[in-house]
Amino acid sequence: MRAEHINPFLNATINMFQQMFGLTPDALDPYVLEHSAKHRWEISGILGITGEARGLIAIRFHRALTLKLLQKSGITTTNPDDEDEMINSMVGELINIVAGNAVSAMSGQSIDISPPIIVQGENHRLSWPKSEPTICIPFRTPTGPFVVNVCIK
Repeated sequence: MRAEHINPFLNATINMFQQMFGLTPDALDPYVLEHSAKHRWEISGILGITGEARGLIAIRFHRALTLKLLQKSGITTTNPDDEDEMINSMVGELINIVAGNAVSAMSGQSIDISPPIIVQGENHRLSWPKSEPTICIPFRTPTGPFVVNVCIK
């Protein structure tokens, strides 16, 4: 996978967090994700990319961070069912914004994105295409860590 596929997602993620939450996440060193590796994420927003570039993109969080991000957005709820729904909506919107802005930055390519899917649960597994490496871009914020995974051909 080439840097021109990774950098737009890195930049889009940082810009989105600055604009939506007033946070500047620190990007740590990207690495190749082992498909069989265990993880610690509780919530994943995933979407597909089609066209001249094809693949999957995911943003992955701990539940505690999503609750803090909801608070920073001014959204509060006392009903646990409403809380889960708001988390799912927010994570779906976050991956849409990151992917949409990253794809826009990949100038000259005809690329479409699919609607997001949200997966919740400790140690849930995502099946990544084996034809290309999946790059994990870890981020750190004062309110907690998260990652963006990119697998594009």
